[in-house]
Amino acid sequence: MIGARRVNDLRRARRPLLYVTSEPSVPTRWTVQHALVAALRQRNLDREDRHREYVLAVGKWSLGPIADRRIRSLSATEATIVEIARVEILRPAVLVADRMLAGLNPAVAARVADEFHRSMRIIGTNVISAPASHAEVGFANSAVILDAGRVVQHGVPARLFAEPRTEAAAVATGEVNVVPVSVKAGVVSSAIGTWDDAEAGFEGNGVALIRPTDFAIAARGEESDLIFSIEEAAFRDGRWIARGLVSGGTVLHVALAPSSEVHKGKLLPLRLTATRIPLIAREIAPEFRSVRDSLIPSMRESR
Repeated sequence: MIGARRVNDLRRARRPLLYVTSEPSVPTRWTVQHALVAALRQRNLDREDRHREYVLAVGKWSLGPIADRRIRSLSATEATIVEIARVEILRPAVLVADRMLAGLNPAVAARVADEFHRSMRIIGTNVISAPASHAEVGFANSAVILDAGRVVQHGVPARLFAEPRTEAAAVATGEVNVVPVSVKAGVVSSAIGTWDDAEAGFEGNGVALIRPTDFAIAARGEESDLIFSIEEAAFRDGRWIARGLVSGGTVLHVALAPSSEVHKGKLLPLRLTATRIPLIAREIAPEFRSVRDSLIPSMRESR
């Protein structure tokens, strides 16, 4: 049953359920025009309505310049947008999307994902999605976080972004630094500083989940919480994401403004700006500072 409709005796093409992945759902030898027309024919529209829907889809998703090209000649982003246009034409009651938007260029992923989910709401399609990016999680009405096959947290995305209760939830909703901490009498101690947290909920060892955006460069004359040494950086989503070290050898990812001077070895004074840092009680396996004996083969084996 889908809603109040029994679909057992319907052909698969006539069921109001559609399953899509990041791979094209039509033969790649087809042209873009062929793929869209084939989707229109599944809806039993007359010629005039088919033409109107085709023109609307091509115009909305800017497919005119590539309408005569074969699917296999398209870039990953172009092929994904063609698949989005096909889904919108088919208007399924239920869409199961398995990383459907994985092929999108990161520069346009958020914009295209926003327009796609907006269109699905207008049509009335229920989308069950395994998102391909952190931004896509935010377009859902509800999100379920799995860890090793078990549900560890669920709720509205805004709550998951603000208060991840597990490491899996923090990773699923964005980049996160997992920093070992020790909690005693409401005081949290770590390699990046010490702060008070009366709501920690546990005593002993655990981890703090700190996002790259929870750091800011200290202004001139302002006291800093830690000194960050840049090892490498990448420019994403209009900002720098730098990877580097702090005292004690802890590795951090820090979001920096696009105008920041970024190069290997540069030292930056940082402040921890988060008002509430999620803490999780769990033991951290010790790091091996030297090669373990078990990893060194015997002389007989090395020969």
